[in-house]
Amino acid sequence: MNTNAVFVCSILVTSSAFAQPTEQTVAIGPWEIATTYKAGKFDSCSMSRTAGDLAVSFVRAESGLLLLLDSSKWKLERGSAYPVRLAAAGQSVEVKALAETKGVTIALAESSFNAKLRTANALEVQAEGAALRVPLDKSAQALERLEMCFDKNSREGPETNPFVAPSRRP
Repeated sequence: MNTNAVFVCSILVTSSAFAQPTEQTVAIGPWEIATTYKAGKFDSCSMSRTAGDLAVSFVRAESGLLLLLDSSKWKLERGSAYPVRLAAAGQSVEVKALAETKGVTIALAESSFNAKLRTANALEVQAEGAALRVPLDKSAQALERLEMCFDKNSREGPETNPFVAPSRRP
């Protein structure tokens, strides 16, 4: 009987060592930070919240930082690129919003503007039809945690061998 118990325990330990990572979430103020995996590999980290009917997400992936805005009230032409002006903490940038049916994706490539997001109280998204105000309360801590999530998970993926020291290159 002891042999069976040892066998069952060894199966549980072995299977948990090879289990696919699960999504992890952390709340910071109104923001929820989450990790996303695709096919068992780390894909991105996101911080999300809702503000009324507006769903707001900042996604940090290998390609950089993205802003996703969704609303059930919108009817957009999928695949269209809409010109928008983003303004935060006294700085603004002109960007393109790539449309889906009920939302847009905006690449945030300007590092100086991204730094302003940490100190701003709100992000203004000015499009041709209207201006949106995205509240950024607690965003400094949430954006810092988002970057930490990405840094940690991108270098500690399932392909990393924890038993071998990484090679050090100058």
